[in-house]
Amino acid sequence: MLTFRGKLTPEQSAFVEAVDGFCQRECPPHKLRELTKGGTVAHNDELYAKLASTGWLGLTIPEEYGGVGGTLSEVALLTERLAYHRVPVGGYLTTVITLQALIKYGSEEQKRAVLPGVAAGDILSIAITEPDTGSDAAAVKTRARKVGSRWQLSGEKTFTSNANHARWVLVVTRTNTEVPKHQGLSLFLLPMDRRGISFERLDMLGHIDTNITRYEDVDAGDEEIVGGIDQGWRALVRGLNSERLIIAAEALGIGQRAFDETLRYVKERRQFGQPIGRFQALQHGLAESAAKLLSTRLLVEHTAALLSSGEPAPGEASITKLQATETAKEVALQGMQFMGGMGYSMESEMQSYVRDTLVMTIFGGTSQIQKNIIAAQLGLSD
Repeated sequence: MLTFRGKLTPEQSAFVEAVDGFCQRECPPHKLRELTKGGTVAHNDELYAKLASTGWLGLTIPEEYGGVGGTLSEVALLTERLAYHRVPVGGYLTTVITLQALIKYGSEEQKRAVLPGVAAGDILSIAITEPDTGSDAAAVKTRARKVGSRWQLSGEKTFTSNANHARWVLVVTRTNTEVPKHQGLSLFLLPMDRRGISFERLDMLGHIDTNITRYEDVDAGDEEIVGGIDQGWRALVRGLNSERLIIAAEALGIGQRAFDETLRYVKERRQFGQPIGRFQALQHGLAESAAKLLSTRLLVEHTAALLSSGEPAPGEASITKLQATETAKEVALQGMQFMGGMGYSMESEMQSYVRDTLVMTIFGGTSQIQKNIIAAQLGLSD
């Protein structure tokens, strides 16, 4: 039998086993609909508190701030297994993504104020996309103006995931309009309950909590800027590489789940006197999916190791995100087709895999944007 796992250290293997045990205990398949309120809830606070009690929310947080000092390799493993078991803790994804910029570029005061809370279960969100700004992340219009010694921040963001659960939000803001767009950005780390910040939850197709967030003359200080005034692009890009890895790990988990359920179905479902998995057309489709999933897993592990070692790895991160999300989408759609009407039924979980994997090719940079980045790394564009 194929093993869909690369070479792990004994410690990593034990970690995966522990995560699987947690997921099977706290979120067994028969409780999934209850925990997600029929598939409408992407984040369950009670489950997230239990996850926090394991210490795993502090994987990349240094020990002096309440974490365990792990790496993105362990984060990728945790993300993949949570996604595979469909544990509704969507707030974890934006938290661990936002966390990387704070760990790398945050001040000592910011780290001491925020990181222990994150390890204990606080959720972080990041606000980038705007009504007129999506793939061109440097073109944000949300503006912070200096008034005396303070800043006043105003603007609107769309698709601010998990802002409705977050204690803190990292807002990508323009602080200088006199310089090229990449040079005039700053990142403000603000509490969600700050006066002038509001949110409106959007109704999405898949298992995702995302919001419109509005900032109306929000008061902020220099001490709330992560990475320095007008230095936000550097920190943002570094964080985006980690984001692409984490999305890839999530996509891998869902894709593997869709594959496993499809494989089980074609072995059990009988037509024309035999299991439908005996028909060569289905065999070839599943063989291709198996090959793509295994190569995706090795890519995720490779890129996680690069980023964990301090390499920025923009090309590898984009290749991994592209491969993982497109593969997961293909595998889920294949599962729906092979399961026929049952795959299309809301009584089956396959429809949820299709909905969730479709959006993964969009957020965190569309597949087309990933191809642009890869081309640039090949020296084919500026």
